[in-house]
Amino acid sequence: MQTPSRFFHALALITVAVLGSLTVRIVAAHIKNEASQFPDIEYADARFDIVVLVGAGIIPETPVFEPDAPFSRFDLATWAALAENLGVGGETPDTDALAAAALQQGLVESTDGQATYEEISDMFFRGQLTPDRPAATPTKGEAASYIATHLTTSAGEVLLAGRGVRMGPAGHVARVESQSNPDGGNTYMITIGAMSLPMYAHGRVANGPIDLVQWDGRTVRRSFIREQGDLILWTYLEAEPIAAAVLGSNLGAREDRTGSQLTTNRNLLYGLVAAALGLGLLLFFRRRRSP
Repeated sequence: MQTPSRFFHALALITVAVLGSLTVRIVAAHIKNEASQFPDIEYADARFDIVVLVGAGIIPETPVFEPDAPFSRFDLATWAALAENLGVGGETPDTDALAAAALQQGLVESTDGQATYEEISDMFFRGQLTPDRPAATPTKGEAASYIATHLTTSAGEVLLAGRGVRMGPAGHVARVESQSNPDGGNTYMITIGAMSLPMYAHGRVANGPIDLVQWDGRTVRRSFIREQGDLILWTYLEAEPIAAAVLGSNLGAREDRTGSQLTTNRNLLYGLVAAALGLGLLLFFRRRRSP
């Protein structure tokens, strides 16, 4: 029979092991951006939206993406299977199995032919959106942009919630802290505004480096947060272009200088008016005293 001390000792060891496994999942960072996610999207217009959906677990990590290829019903089925948690994504997933799962569950009637905007709306947004060209077939890049653009709608929030993801804040990255762990690896704590969270081990970034330390001082324009059990993690960060951020800073500085100059000119004007009034009063009283 175990003594209480041995029991609590064993319990402590189990707790440490569980926490250690969670820490490893955070620190064994495998961050990717638009340059490393797929070899054929770095210069595609939809590159950031593609990375967003990979980070949300909706687009499978196939060897290539083919952003200019027509969006097929097979693609629709594989994306839908991931969105509905019918299979495992990750790198080089079994897309045939994903499509078969979507077909078996009745998410799609067929995997043959090309998909339309209307089918995308019905699948991912429960038909709550009204596409401008419902019967048109988008490219895969256009399909990704259509979905990503509408993630901020109520239907989009439901889609993200099914993946354990929600929208995060935008703003200035106030601090990035790299914390070494005894078992190896690092935890990257990133502070945006008043929110400090660790980065998800398989998180995605866009318009910025995969070296998270270099995000210190950048401006985030779009972020997503993943809830994993009791953990809350950054899962996607998209930065403003550095040129735009610098331009905004310069404009702000110019406005500050302009405002300062206006204040200086106003104070000078007030001083001149006061001096003129004082001189006028002095001359008035001198004239009255003179015989």
